[in-house]
Amino acid sequence: MTPSLQHQAAFETSKRLLAQIVNEGLLRASILRINGDKTTWLWLRRPDYTSEQTKIKIVRVVVCPEIAGGIVTCEEVVSLLRPESLQPPIVLEEETGRLSIEYDPGALFSLLHKWFDRKVGVDLRDETIAELRNSAANQVQWLKIGKISHIPDIHSPSIAWEKTLLWGHPTHPWHRTCFAQPPLPAVTPDDIPDMVNPSITFLSVPRAALRITGPFENRLKPLLNKLHIPEPEAGRVIVPCLKQQLPSISMRFPDAVAISTIQPAQAQASIRTITISPEFEFPYHVKLSLACKITSALRTITPWTACGGLAVSQLLQELLPTDLWVFTEAAAVCGGQEDFNEAKHLACILRDNLESRAEANGERLILAAALTQKPVHEERCYAERLFGLGTLQKRKAWFQSYASCLLQLTLPPLARHGICLEAHGQNMVARFCRETGALRGFAIRDFGGLRLHMPSLGSYGHQLDDIFPGSAIKTNNLHDVWSKAHHTLIQTHLGQLVTALQLESQGGWAIVREQLCQILRSDDLSNGRDLCDFFMQDTMPFKCFIKMKLEGKYRDYVERDLPNVLLTE
Repeated sequence: MTPSLQHQAAFETSKRLLAQIVNEGLLRASILRINGDKTTWLWLRRPDYTSEQTKIKIVRVVVCPEIAGGIVTCEEVVSLLRPESLQPPIVLEEETGRLSIEYDPGALFSLLHKWFDRKVGVDLRDETIAELRNSAANQVQWLKIGKISHIPDIHSPSIAWEKTLLWGHPTHPWHRTCFAQPPLPAVTPDDIPDMVNPSITFLSVPRAALRITGPFENRLKPLLNKLHIPEPEAGRVIVPCLKQQLPSISMRFPDAVAISTIQPAQAQASIRTITISPEFEFPYHVKLSLACKITSALRTITPWTACGGLAVSQLLQELLPTDLWVFTEAAAVCGGQEDFNEAKHLACILRDNLESRAEANGERLILAAALTQKPVHEERCYAERLFGLGTLQKRKAWFQSYASCLLQLTLPPLARHGICLEAHGQNMVARFCRETGALRGFAIRDFGGLRLHMPSLGSYGHQLDDIFPGSAIKTNNLHDVWSKAHHTLIQTHLGQLVTALQLESQGGWAIVREQLCQILRSDDLSNGRDLCDFFMQDTMPFKCFIKMKLEGKYRDYVERDLPNVLLTE
């Protein structure tokens, strides 16, 4: 029987929660069959469980054998478990032996956290349960949106591909969480359509209350003219913001005055970055602060990110390969308070819109993460639909071409200059030939999650003194840079494609290994062999979202070593 929309949405959150619990080692996990049953089950038990114990609650969930790949050895889960390897039902076994089916991620966490080897306080437990249930409730709304949405093709504009990310983050348990921070009103699922097509308020703000980077006013002026926004008074600046963000801004910027509110844009996948409607001919995306927790982060923009974008853009344009385009940040504004936690609530970054450049080049821009997504009630991902990958041979050939292009563009800057692009699928945009569908290259956007190894860059004369002290993107630890690249580029970006194309146990990782080693073991690439050896270690750090939540961390990673996915056979 097909599960209801509510159960389907709840399972999307629950399978991410269960996979993450396994990957973080919070519970013991095994793959078992019951009494000759051909169904393969994932069993979760408390860490101190022994086979002699019979009266104990156990959670089990079906494992999909077609894509489970190299997850298990001798029944114990020993490697990275992807949520897509799990299928309903989720069965709870009580001490009495009674079985029940559960979809609700909040109910699962309420049971399972008691088995963790760390105590979870009542307030944190309730907050976590609320966020999980919020994620599931919002997923229902996203599925409703998906059911009435047009399915894009190679001729569709890039904003259409931004809207295909119906399922949110592919592995995060809070993949569709959207929690507003007071004084913003609570976000309900019914608010999501308005967030996808947001209203923009233009504020008049005293110049003295702002930090302005680059020619912000000049770059914004053509849009203001087309929208008939009047010139500001002397000593004031017009700054756009999301209407939804106004309560947070008013509390911190009492002298800000709303001039006009209109709806001239559509939200990209991140929700806080918008694409202005084509009739206004505005050549920039507009990235705005939003005091909502989406997944695990508050989506405001700190002065480190707003004010450092121009310097980083210039660096990347100089050092990245020509086929790796940069969504350069042309100008920005943010709050002028010394306390960056206050200043981050009013911010605007103007980022180059590369659509016209791609159009002139005969290309289409498609968000990389969109290629792994599936339309509602379909089994094929967009990469399969778009490029006719109807056989295993075709999927492997296309993936080999994709992985080769991606690694050729991202690995040399990492090895040579210590530049770790945050190259997961939501930050990388693929560039395809409009006529043939051939992959031409990529474009990179969003620089707040970069890691830059300053000693390596310094040896080439790059100091980045314009970036405020305390910025998280600068580091002297080379292995931290390389580790983040493995997480975003290998585990996440390519890992999601391997899973979506059903190549986990069909040679997908062998393709990645071959391409990676071929590039990094080149004699003319400095640090290439050392980086290759680092990437090919038996274990690699895995980002622990739940432990980070329980320990109150976001920017400071909590990680656990897992068998390296690159070595999967």
